[in-house]
This record gives sequence, structure tokens and C-alpha cells, in this order.
Amino acid sequence: QHSREDVAAGLQFFTERLMLDYLARNGFARPLLCLSGGVFANVRLNMRLRMDLTGVQRVFVYPSMGDGGLCCGAAALAARELGETVSAPHGIISLGPSFSASDVHAALQASSAAGAQEAAKIPELNAFAQAVASHVHAGRVVGFFHGPMEFGPRALGHRSLLALATDPSINDTLNARLRRSEFMPFAPVTLRSHAAEAYVGWDPEDSEAGRHMTMCYQVTPAMQERCPAVVHVDGTARPQVVDEREGLYHQILQEYHAISGIHTLVNTSFNLHEEPIVCTPGQAVAAFEGGACDVLAAYPFIALAGGGAASGHV
Repeated sequence: QHSREDVAAGLQFFTERLMLDYLARNGFARPLLCLSGGVFANVRLNMRLRMDLTGVQRVFVYPSMGDGGLCCGAAALAARELGETVSAPHGIISLGPSFSASDVHAALQASSAAGAQEAAKIPELNAFAQAVASHVHAGRVVGFFHGPMEFGPRALGHRSLLALATDPSINDTLNARLRRSEFMPFAPVTLRSHAAEAYVGWDPEDSEAGRHMTMCYQVTPAMQERCPAVVHVDGTARPQVVDEREGLYHQILQEYHAISGIHTLVNTSFNLHEEPIVCTPGQAVAAFEGGACDVLAAYPFIALAGGGAASGHV
């Protein structure tokens, strides 16, 4: 009788060895390796390919790497065959529906939560980012809802729960709150300007590295000490690394760093266990009411659990 951890470790070892051997034998070891397919949702496998496949310098994994991403590949192939230019003017992630401030306000007004209609409206982006950062710094879990829904399996700052990476107990408390298994580790979001301080072998010249949470990295001793909530038992983390391209999400992390001196937060998907990631303002409010977070930050509104309005100060 083997434990589930031993079975998982054995399957992981087999998968890594099989894929490394297959790619090497079939001539796929190239300096720039682009990957898609459900198996490449396995971030530790991707790390092994980046580190141990001879001749590989950089690895890019398409963010919607499973069957759900086939539609984009099919459209790109058809466009090329028709002589059209293949481009993604809105990026390859921000392809879902987005909602206006009036949509968010209507969802809050329809809420049964006491005082939800009193949510503070903070339209100025810097002030909003400062308020969110202050709530996280105070130890509150923030449900962040902003912009288009992400396309793919990862929450990348449009439908995310943000929490302290410095609190080693957050894995137990947040998992219990979200009714998730302890076998599901949390991931960090880190400022790109500080990524080399956190991740071993970080390539500052690769502007796509870590952007879509598709790769594992060994963490540095400093990261292990300062942000234990996002470090796996094997000393790795699966980061999202952000810069100015991520807009308001990046501003929040910058403001948190200014307050705390810490460059990283927990980023996990905004949903309760076995529920899909929230898409609409109504779903975000329902998850908030269901206890997923202490603070709902649905730009430009911020509401506190228990019905309090949230000012820009904590």
C-alpha cells in the first residue's frame, strides 16, 4: 500500500523521464522551445525541460495549453493558410468578457449582504491600488476583479484572491476557507523587477518568463525565508511575474512592496472549491458572500465583509 504522495511522486518522475527522452530522441531540443498540450500544465516537467534538456535556452508554454486552447491554434493556422497576418492585439490571455463599473455597481446593489450597497467607489487607479495593498498588508484576503476574464486555466490577476505570502499558516487557513485540499499549493505573484531575488536561474532578458504561471523555479534562500506560504516542500514555486504590462494588478503589488518591503503575494483563483473561477460581477459578489474573501475589490468599488464600506485607509 503506497501513499498518494508516493504514487504522485512516482508518476511525476516517470513523466519527466519519458518526456525528456522523447524530445531528445526526436530532435525537439532547440534553443527556443514552444510547447502546448495538456501535459505541459505540469509545471515541474516544464522546469526539467528548461534545465535538463541539452541545447534548450528558453521554454515558452502556451497559457491555455490544454484542449481549450486548440481553437486559437486552429484560427492561427487558418489565418496563415489564407495569407492573413496572425496577431493578438489584446494579448493571448485577456480574451474573455469584461464588465463596466455600472455592471459591478448593479451586482453590489443586488447583493443580500448587509451594507453591500455602501461599497466605496475609488475611481483613481493609484488610490485604488493603495487601498487594496493596505487591506492585504493588514492580513485580509482580497478578491480582485478587474478587466477581461482570462482565457485558460490560470487566474492571472483579473479574477484572483490575493493574500500574504509571508504567513506560513495561510495555506491551512485559506484552504479551509475555500474548502480546498492541502494537496493544492498556492502560487506567488512577484514583481519582475525583483524576480532575480526570488528565483534561482532567473533570466532577466526573457520578457515572457513567468508571465503566465506555466513554469516552476527553485526559490532562493531569501525567498524561502520571507515568503514561506508560496514555497513547495521541494523548494520550488510556480510564480506569476508581473510588470507594467499588467496595469492595475502590477500597481497593487508595487504599492504593497512600498508598504511592506515584500515583492510577492499569494495569487490563487477567485472561487470556492469545485466552483469555476468567477467570471461576472454577480459571481464575484456571490463568492464574496460565500466567504471566499474578506474584501471584494471590483474596480472601482471596494467592499468589506460584514457590510462595511472600504475607504482608501485601513
